[in-house]
Amino acid sequence: MNTPTTRKTAAVALAAAGLLSLAGCSGGGREYAVPHRICDVPMPGSVVEPLLPDGEKLHQSRRLIDDDGTVTGCQTVVVDGPLAVSVDITELDEPLTEDDRHSSLESLEHARNVHMSGTHWAVQGDNRLHLSTPCGTKAADSLSFRFSFAEKAEGAEVTRDTTLRFAKEFVQGEKKKEGCTVR
Repeated sequence: MNTPTTRKTAAVALAAAGLLSLAGCSGGGREYAVPHRICDVPMPGSVVEPLLPDGEKLHQSRRLIDDDGTVTGCQTVVVDGPLAVSVDITELDEPLTEDDRHSSLESLEHARNVHMSGTHWAVQGDNRLHLSTPCGTKAADSLSFRFSFAEKAEGAEVTRDTTLRFAKEFVQGEKKKEGCTVR
């Protein structure tokens, strides 16, 4: 026999089950704190936050890529998720050339030259950015940066504006960290 009490109990149970299933499908959002350092470079949270995808935990690494110590690779990754930011930093004896700039224009998807104060040149594609900038130390006359950002990652807002803002802040922070005399 169906009474108002059993119908009400059944409706509440169905509603609760529905909410639980929706919560399980929502992707969980971002469960980690926005870092204020990316690859040992201090960064404003407002610049970093738009580039970070949803996930439970963030992992960062910074390591030398080659034996002579002139190339450093740096990655920020959501554990069991997408790469958020990757940057290769190369110490150079001289600046990258116009040929290097043209190479970047040809290799990056939808590439265009962008103005970035304090650089020799900068080329931006859909989710990648290459640039050459003066440094002026004994170890490095110039630095080369190659950025890659998450592509269509849940929770991230990877746009040309957000990636360029990030690159500008990161380059200035890295140059300061490296003791570059040319800013």
